[in-house]
Amino acid sequence: MKALVKDLLLKAGVYYNINQIRFRHDQRNISQKAFYATIIGNDDLVFDVGANVGQRSAIFSQLAKMVVAFEPQPQCITHLRSRFKFKSNVKIEPIALSATGGDAIIYQSSSHDLSSMSSEFIQKVGKQLFSKETWDRTITIPTKTLDQMIAISGVPRFIKIDVEGFELSVLNGLSCPVHMLSFEFTPLIIDEATKCVERLHEISANYLFNYCLGEELDFVLPDHVDYTTFSQNVLPDLKWARSFGDIYAVSEQATLIPEVKESQVMSRD
Repeated sequence: MKALVKDLLLKAGVYYNINQIRFRHDQRNISQKAFYATIIGNDDLVFDVGANVGQRSAIFSQLAKMVVAFEPQPQCITHLRSRFKFKSNVKIEPIALSATGGDAIIYQSSSHDLSSMSSEFIQKVGKQLFSKETWDRTITIPTKTLDQMIAISGVPRFIKIDVEGFELSVLNGLSCPVHMLSFEFTPLIIDEATKCVERLHEISANYLFNYCLGEELDFVLPDHVDYTTFSQNVLPDLKWARSFGDIYAVSEQATLIPEVKESQVMSRD
């Protein structure tokens, strides 16, 4: 019965409106909004890469002029379309971002927030930390690059990337610096985070770095530090971090829209 009621509320586009009222005093949402308010302004464009069911996109939409939410999982897309049915400043892109445009495979978990395009993540993280979950179903999904989407939607002020071990592939589809971005790191595969930091340094030597742990957003370092300091003095210790987290990179360098050939920009339908 509860599932039926939920499905009806989702179709009507009111399920998350009701939840927003019920959980308006939720401390996690309040603290996350306060954190992101220091990053996002009301004239900004934000990309939410790996939006899932839109918890962060909902916060971004309260702060930014426009949010583009990228999510390839059909179940999550249904939630996103319901959640933002009456929100004019959230655009849903039912795709994944990768190093190239085309098609790719995603391994669907029995828990949608653990689905991944990275077999390494599933083997080294998923099956160790979430042994009760399964990844026994795959679907083919469309992909584009960050460069392609910047050419279509504009240059975002902030990009949040949370794609369960596929972060490096997303960053390999970006060729120019944006003001600020974050990507999730997992201690069990810290080498992937190291490669992501290296990739960002290749894009811009001006990036400064910091990090947060878990869901309680708060910078651990008192100040953002340069690439050498972060890669040599901070990253190695994150292997022993008590939980997953997010690494933040910020650059004041001006951003140019990358040139993308018309043939590279695939249909968004």
